[in-house]
Order: sequence, then C-alpha cells, then structure tokens
Amino acid sequence: MEEQRVDITWKDFETYLPQYDFDEQQMEFFKDTVDMLVHNRDTNKITALAMRCGIGKSTLIRIFMHCCLADCNYELRRHPQGMIVVTDIIKRLESLTDMEQDKIDGEKYWGDFFKDFGIKGLYEEFERSIIVLNSTEDFKDQLIRQKYKPIVLLSTQRYFMMSEAVREQLFTFTHNGENLKRDIVIFDEAPYFSEMATIDSNNLTKIEAALYEGLSNEVKDKAFAVREYKVFKDRLLDLMDEKEKLNSESNVIVYCQDKRYSGITPNDELFFKILDENSDSLTKQYPQIMRDIYCLKEIAENGAVFDSVKKKYGNYERSFLRLKDNKDCFYLGQDRKFFVFDATADLDPRYDLDYVDVVTGEKYNKDINMEISFVNMSTSKNVLCRKSKRATQSINAAASYMKQKIKQAVGSHKDILVATYSDLVKRFEKDFEHVVYFGNIKGYNDYKDMYRMAHIGMNRFPNLAYYYMYCGCHPEEYDKLAEMSEEESLHFFDQLSKNHNKEYEDIITEVMLRCMLADFEQNIFRLAIRNFKNTDKVRVWVFCNTDDVLYHELANRIEKRYGPYGVKFTYEDAPEELQIEKVKDRKPPEGKNQTNAQKIIAWREKLMPGTEYKVKDLLEGTGLSNNQFQKVKSKNSVILNLINNDKTSKKGFYKVS
Repeated sequence: MEEQRVDITWKDFETYLPQYDFDEQQMEFFKDTVDMLVHNRDTNKITALAMRCGIGKSTLIRIFMHCCLADCNYELRRHPQGMIVVTDIIKRLESLTDMEQDKIDGEKYWGDFFKDFGIKGLYEEFERSIIVLNSTEDFKDQLIRQKYKPIVLLSTQRYFMMSEAVREQLFTFTHNGENLKRDIVIFDEAPYFSEMATIDSNNLTKIEAALYEGLSNEVKDKAFAVREYKVFKDRLLDLMDEKEKLNSESNVIVYCQDKRYSGITPNDELFFKILDENSDSLTKQYPQIMRDIYCLKEIAENGAVFDSVKKKYGNYERSFLRLKDNKDCFYLGQDRKFFVFDATADLDPRYDLDYVDVVTGEKYNKDINMEISFVNMSTSKNVLCRKSKRATQSINAAASYMKQKIKQAVGSHKDILVATYSDLVKRFEKDFEHVVYFGNIKGYNDYKDMYRMAHIGMNRFPNLAYYYMYCGCHPEEYDKLAEMSEEESLHFFDQLSKNHNKEYEDIITEVMLRCMLADFEQNIFRLAIRNFKNTDKVRVWVFCNTDDVLYHELANRIEKRYGPYGVKFTYEDAPEELQIEKVKDRKPPEGKNQTNAQKIIAWREKLMPGTEYKVKDLLEGTGLSNNQFQKVKSKNSVILNLINNDKTSKKGFYKVS
C-alpha cells in the first residue's frame, strides 16, 4: 500500500477552530502539535507529549479529527486521513464525538455560509465517518462497520484485550472502494506499556465455561480442548493449594513453576488453533479469554509469581501474576505512528522505555495563581482507614480544620473538594458536598469551577506494586525471579514488601515518589487551574506527615515542580484538635495518673464553650502551682497556644473558645 497520509495544514486546523478564545501558549501548542502529528514519521519511537493539564489536548484531538475528514474532494484531498483514538475513560470518548458545541461554534463563525454553502454538511459527514467501539453492541458487527469509517475510537482496555489478528483490522479502512491506512494512532492518557496480568480461580473458571459454551458441538476437537483445559485448571488450583501452605499464618508471595509440564495441553498447537478459529464466539462468552489464555501459556512455560493474601476468617485471595510486555502492540518500525497525550508523562516511571520519546511542554506553560499548604499530620492509609481511636481523631481533626476554612471563605470560592481514600468517602460526605477518592478523578472535568481542595493522604501503593512497575521497564529484573530457588524467592519478596531489600530500596522509593507526584498533579488539575486563562487564586491543603523523610522529599519535589510558575507554599502544624489529642495520649510519669498538661486539658474540657475563667480558677481546678503552670506553658507549645487562644481583651480573663 503506497504512502497515503494527508498533508493537513495549519489553515485546515484554523478552519475548524473559529472561536479564538485561547492564550498565545495554547495556539503555539496547537500549531506545533498539528505539525508533529502530520510530519513525524519516526515509527521506531512512540512520541509522548507531556503538556500541562488543561492546555487543550482534547480540543486539539477533536479539531484534528475534523481536519482528517475535511472535504476529501477538494484539490488534492482525494481521501480522508485515517486515525485511531484510544482513551481510558468512556466519558472522554463521548466528549470527543459530541459535535453539538462544534456545530454551534461553526454556525456562529460562518453565519449564513454554514447552511448555504454546505458547511453544515461537513459536520454531519464527520459524525457519519467515525465509530466508537463499545461493549453495548455486537463486536463482530462493529468490526464490519469500522471497515468503512476513517476514524475509530475505543477504550484502552479494549485495545489491549484484542487478539493481534483483530487489532490488525483497525489499521486499514475502505473509502470509495480504495483501501487506505489508519496510520496515526493517538492515546489520550497513558497506554499499557506492560501489565501484571492476574489469573485467579475466578478467571480459570470463566475460561472453562467459555470453552464449553463458546465452542460449538460441531467443532471437531471441542472435547479435547475442554477436557485438557480442565486438567490444566485443576493442576493450577492444586499448585495454589500447595504454595499457600508455605505460610499458613500469613501472606505468601513466591515465584513458582511446575517444571513437570511445559504447556497447557499435550498438544498446544492444536489447542490454540481451535481457540484462534473460534475467537469470536469465545470472546462473546468471556471478553478477555484470549488475553488470559496467552498469559496461562506463559505461566505453563515459564512460571509466575504466586500471591496469596490472607483475609479475615481464614479466607485467601489467591492469584498468579505474570508480567506481560505490550511492546508488540505499538508496531514499532511499521507503517503507523503512535502518539501519547499525557500531562505527567515526564514524571511517570512507566515511560522509562528506550522506544518512548517524551516531549515536554515547558515553553507552553504560564504562571499559576495557586497556594499549596502542607498540613503536618500522619495521613497514611494505615493510620486513617483503620477502626481505631487515632484514626477517628485524625479524620475529625482534618474535617474540623477544613470546616474552619469554609467559614473563612466567601462567594464561589467557599466550596472545597475533598480528595482522599475510597474507604473515607462516606465519612467526609457527612461534612462536605464534594468528595472524591484517589484513582477515580484523573481525566474528569467536573470540578473545573472549584478553587479549593483538601488533599487528605497520598495515593500510595504497596512496595511490590512499584517493583512490578519497575519490572515493566526492565523485564530482565522480572526474569531474575525464575532463576531463584523457592526459598530465595520467598525471602526476596518478604524483604521487598518490608522495604528491607537494600538493592531495591532506592529504586522503589524513586518510583514511588514519581508516581505520587504524577498522581497529585493529575488531582489538583481537576480544579480551576486547568482553565488556562484562570487568574483567580486556587488553594490546596495537603495533609501529610512532612516530618517523615519520604513525604518531606515529596513536598520538596512539589515545590520544585510548581515553584517556577509562581506557586506559593506554606507549612502548617497539625490541627490543634489533633495536637491536643496527642498530648492526652501521652503516658504519664511512673506513679502519676496524668501529666500536668493533661490536667489542664481535662479541666478546661469540663467547661462550657464561652465560659470565662482566671488563672487562679485553673490552678484551683487542676491542683497545680503557678510555677508548675508556667513551666508547662514554657515547655508545651500546645498548652501555650490553647491558653493564648483563650485570652480576652479584659486583662486577666480568659474564655473557653
């Protein structure tokens, strides 16, 4: 197939961008990126564009799709430019194909020309020329229809779940009887460069059911496929039973392989021939069957990590984990060019691959009117999500702190978006209208008119998750596991999970910091700062323990990331309520029931808010001498602040606040 890429020009792009409500930096971004999409032909590299959130990448993609489909009969434009768009959020697919606002803008700009000269028809033709592959329609039917649509949109999950044969169909289409290429592929957000494929007992059972139901009785070797797979499934389940007994009291993580066998069946060539010939009917029964089966082939041949997590009441979550390298899914060096639009690609360690070229967008950035305040308190998931007195105190203190901030604010800047762990959403919804959880806000624009956020905790994963992520860019590290003995493997994962492995300690910490920073950036850019033209001040309160070495370093990196753009930073002590609770929890000296500070707090808490008192009342109530009282104030900042906050304008008088 000869080279058929259409030379889309900036003039083409401008035609579909009638409302010039963009900053100079945004227009420059549009120009440079259009040029890159059209002329970058280096298919040996994936080009990842790390451009600031809110710069207009969704607008660019939508307008570029218009350009791909512009009047194909005009001058040399004999045919449309084929393109594939992949994104991880279905809502974004819908927004990219919603032309209502584009039609309104087009009519406003072109006036009577819009209808009289057929410009309206161009927009309608656009809607007829694209297809969104979804899970609500018959997939085989969608594959037939996409053959005649120049532009295909689909989810990231679906793209990587497809078999290679099905995916290959996405790269060609037919226009006026001519076979053409879809040789521009855009990933809107991060693709799966690699995956830790998980196989548990549920997956194994679904595959068996799919084979039984999805293979017609007319399939010659159906009985062989069903029978031999069941033997293999039972063998894996027995292996799970055997390995989880390595530690009956705790979690078990070990690399294991059954060296007695080298395949799924005695005749894997025949088994996979059956599956490939019947993939459509099998996929209808279980959409990810082909992906899982090929993962099982790797497990059978090379082994995998076995992970058994002990739950309450003696139950286990058991699964095999196998690193899956998706490099082949990007068709490097072939006749198609892949682009990735991801604002934090320059931070995300998953992009540390020799076939990914990250292009940063510093030159398009502008100052951000934002203040980030670090509130020093322990907010790890381990602290906040347990049913404990400390968790309750910490959560209540954070909530009380933010309610005070609401009282101090006015107008549209009064509302606060609370971002925290999923386990805490219901608790914070008692006090706040807008509550979201980590991992579920990236890519959403629902909060673009909000100016304040409480970021309570950090989206931190177990050490092993970062190790697997590192292996994704360094598969040779994963291969080392197969060379270990079972005992060595058990020890390796035990030390790794506790961060006691000196060889990987720094690596895991670095991956962790980069991931947390990337996630934090995606979260705060859900606010009004994603509006490139916003000038109103945005406030973010970050609740984390900045006394901890890790979070202290994270705070430093946040300052380094946003400081050059005029962002201000402040550091605050833990909320007063939490500081008081810490004093109350301290163990008194031997032979005493309370510390002197605890006596003062206990006496004060018995008084009704608004009650006036003098120092002599406090001394009588606590049994302290004036010297003891003065000593407590000089050595305990919590007590000093408490008393100072109670001071009134009337000399010698205090009032419980």
